[in-house]
Amino acid sequence: MTSPAKFKKDKEIIAEYDTQVKEIRAQLVEQLKCLDQQCELRVQLLQDLQDFFRKKAEIEMDYSRNLEKLAERFLAKTRSTKDQQFKKDQNVLSPVNCWNLLLNQVKRESRDHTTLSDIYLNNIIPRFVQVSEDSGRLFKKAVGR
Repeated sequence: MTSPAKFKKDKEIIAEYDTQVKEIRAQLVEQLKCLDQQCELRVQLLQDLQDFFRKKAEIEMDYSRNLEKLAERFLAKTRSTKDQQFKKDQNVLSPVNCWNLLLNQVKRESRDHTTLSDIYLNNIIPRFVQVSEDSGRLFKKAVGR
């Protein structure tokens, strides 16, 4: 019922099909490896960003403390001097008033750096953690693991 020619042709089709399936599998395995490498690189980058901002937050906090100490040291020194008579007229831009404005600006700058440190620690770093976890979940969904 089946001729040898038809049987041979069917065998060739099956062999070609098997070859194509193997090629597609090889391509998919290669793509999966690339996807895995990209995921690992992105996770590492996110980890590096977390470490960077953690260190930057630490530096900002140290800087803030140092500015605060500097301002307090000179504010205490200014309070103890005899220049109190110049403070009577706050509207006059005397050197003492300029000095006090400068010291108050340094205190504000100190608070700003503390706030920046808090933003890094409480907003930026946790967001990187969340993105990293989301990336891992997406990768697992993509590969069906």
